This record gives sequence, structure tokens and C-alpha cells, in this order.
Amino acid sequence: MLKNIHIVLIGLALFILLQTFLDTVFAVLTTLVVLFSWIAFNIFSVKHSLFLKSICRIRTKEKVVFLSFDDGPSDQFTPVILDILKRNNVKASFFCIGQHAEVYPDLVRRISSEGHRIGNHTNSHNWKNAFKPSSIIEAEIDRTNNILFDITGSKPELFRPPFGITNPSIAKAIKGSGMQSVGWDIRSFDTISKDPQKLVRRISDKLRPGSIILLHDNREITSRILNELIETIQNKGYKIVSLADV
Repeated sequence: MLKNIHIVLIGLALFILLQTFLDTVFAVLTTLVVLFSWIAFNIFSVKHSLFLKSICRIRTKEKVVFLSFDDGPSDQFTPVILDILKRNNVKASFFCIGQHAEVYPDLVRRISSEGHRIGNHTNSHNWKNAFKPSSIIEAEIDRTNNILFDITGSKPELFRPPFGITNPSIAKAIKGSGMQSVGWDIRSFDTISKDPQKLVRRISDKLRPGSIILLHDNREITSRILNELIETIQNKGYKIVSLADV
């Protein structure tokens, strides 16, 4: 069940309003379309989800932002990204896929040893799991936590829902695991962007205090623009800090 009853109240209000002006059957159909569209929007928008409270931006007046990387570790690009972060003395958060961590444990150890925050991004990163029972999702979370604990000796506290999808099953699984869901308020689209300059500009134009930036450490373009992105962010007067510092 939805824990937030606003969706029901808004749906009822829409129904009453439409019924005043339109044929009853049409009003019902229109209300249902609006209602289900809004539900779909909340399922696919981690920032606006009614089902689960996720940290998508840190509330602060300080000019600080947070870099986060999903879908790794990658043997091709994670080392490059770690080198750049180290040169710039910048800490970030890495939301690791369990299957990848299992293949590249040395990279997970390096992420941890260099002071970055490690989070859980499920074991398989399969979008179909988002629409399965909560027990399956929780098993994915637990499996990844165990893998990361075996590698680093620490259990992750942060979880990022794959693709930003949330629903009642995912909410139940995350609560059951005792983890904090983390989203973002700046989506870089580095998974589809082809132009490095446009990518840097897209991110830097959206900066605001407390922004959490979504990047991916399994993409070449991200490794190519990261140094310039860090410089651009810092030139705008922002400090890049770790989620561990809040």
C-alpha cells in the first residue's frame, strides 16, 4: 500500500472537478489516466517518489556538491577515475554492482582505501527485478552487502535504486535491509552523451548547494571529462565533498 494518501486525495479531487464539467464516464476515464500517469511518474522519478524517501540533495547553504558513480567497478575506467580523484584530492561515492565487485575486488579495495564511500547498487542491476516481489529485491541487496563486506570489512549503509526506479516493493526491501536510499538532483546523462563539452556544461549549469551528481565509472566519456568537470565545479566556487562528511 502507498504510505502517502495524497495520491488518493488528488485523484478524488480531480474526479469531483471533472464530473462537474464533463460526462461521468469520461470524467472517470480521464481521472484514471491522470492518476496512473502520476503513479508512473513517481515510479520512475527517484526525486519525486511517493513510495520511498531518498536523499537526492543535501540541504545546505554551503557551496558544496557531491560526486557519485554508478555501475562499477570497471577494470577499464574505474582506475582512471580514481587516479583523477586522487590527483585532485577529491572524495566521491561509488555505488557498486555486486557482480562487478566480485570480479574486481582489488578495485573495490582501492576505492575504500583511498577514502571514497561505497554504496550498494544491487547484485545484478537488472531492471526486471524492480517489478518483482520485495523478497527478491532484498536478496539482491543482501547479496551485494555480503560481497562488499567480504572485500572491505565494512557493510554499506547507502543504497541507490537501479535506474532510479522506486515502488512499494523496492521501498519495503530497502527498509528491510536498514539502508538509506540515495538518489541525485543532477543527472549527467553520461551514459548517452557523445559531446564532452556539452556534458560538462550540462552538469555545471545545474549546480546548486548540496547537489548530488550522478555519473558512471564504466563510461569512457566520464573518465575523459572528469578532470575538467572538477576544475569547472571548483572555479564556480564549489567544494566537492564526500557523502561520508554529512
